[in-house]
Amino acid sequence: MRTGFFPLGASLGAALLAPPTPALATGAVTGTIHIAAPAPKIAPHPVVKDGSVCGREAANESVVVGKSGCLRNVVVFAKDIPFAGKPAPIEGATLDQKKCRYAPHVQALTVGTPLSLMNNDAVLHNVHANSDSLTVFNVAMPIKGQKLPVPMRKPGLMKLQCDAGHSWMNGWIYVLDHPYFATTDDKGEFIIKDVPPGDYTLELWHEPSDGQGPGVRTNAKVKVSADKPAHLDLTFTL
Repeated sequence: MRTGFFPLGASLGAALLAPPTPALATGAVTGTIHIAAPAPKIAPHPVVKDGSVCGREAANESVVVGKSGCLRNVVVFAKDIPFAGKPAPIEGATLDQKKCRYAPHVQALTVGTPLSLMNNDAVLHNVHANSDSLTVFNVAMPIKGQKLPVPMRKPGLMKLQCDAGHSWMNGWIYVLDHPYFATTDDKGEFIIKDVPPGDYTLELWHEPSDGQGPGVRTNAKVKVSADKPAHLDLTFTL
């Protein structure tokens, strides 16, 4: 009698011989961002507390310009790429407090990323994160070498500040619910990988140069194909 079943060995062998399902072709977006001239003149912050640890003055990182006017700390992300599910957490994400500054000063993370807060100063610090004037988290860290994880639960922009007398300490975290983003480095460069082919709008964000408000935004159009990276050379006006 003929049945609709095959011996286990035969079905296993057929599965092993079957070709793998091809992965969907993706592209990438690369770019370089420069600041529109003239760049604002940013004075350092005076240090008014714990000078033995913090130094005499603190660099103002609200605008960091490199060679040829390249602009650091611009968060670049796609506004309209379809994405289903949850993005993978960023591995090894940290926020250090060292010499009375937050490092990195600006970073972008995915929802669900466990951010490791660290204090490498022998003074009391805290990380007070605000979004739209509402506290997202507020963690005191009085011990040098302390390390505490804080999960990024919701998408959005957060401003960081220290309430322990170090008023010049500030930073920013942009949390996104998809993986299509990057932050410019000290050469003003960024790369967004594994982007599906299509026409998209990128949003660029930079913190306010005077420390007031939610920052400056602009948009750029990009066409992504699977055969070569799309490259953008952009100028950002602060």
